[in-house]
Amino acid sequence: MCDTFVATPSFTGTGSMIFGKNSDREPNEAQALLRVLPRLREAETLCTYIQIPGVKQTQEVILSKPFQMWEAEMGANASGVVIGNEAVFTKIPFEKKNQGLTGMDLLRLALERSKDAEAARDTILQLLERFGQDACGGYMNSSFYYHNRQNGAPSGLEKRGLYASIYHKTRKPTEGTQ
Repeated sequence: MCDTFVATPSFTGTGSMIFGKNSDREPNEAQALLRVLPRLREAETLCTYIQIPGVKQTQEVILSKPFQMWEAEMGANASGVVIGNEAVFTKIPFEKKNQGLTGMDLLRLALERSKDAEAARDTILQLLERFGQDACGGYMNSSFYYHNRQNGAPSGLEKRGLYASIYHKTRKPTEGTQ
């Protein structure tokens, strides 16, 4: 699994929020860094496997993503919301029909559609409830299905681990590093 950390401003000594995450994707699967400009009046959004309704306006985002996928493994938006994706291996079954969203789809959609961490959390939960999570997350391994957890900074997700499976869990806010 991935490793993610957040150091809060009181811990860094410079007053900065620091977010870090590694990628544990399959060998030979390069990460692309991508800047996506805001879009207006998007009728539909084509995600990794499915199309979903678009929104009136998206935010500019910087993404680190598997080169062959639409989604993102980590990123930040113009409002300062930062999210990283983590695989979570649960016993919740998948239909394995690629008729839902990936956790990384949820991450990118939340960054593009949300002005703060709470809105990002709500966006993820609404999309998860409406479209579910039934999408292969592998590159060469076409049977690699898993649920996801989103971690973020600076104003809410960093204090609440968001689990994007059928259930979500809230952690008590803490200062320092997580």
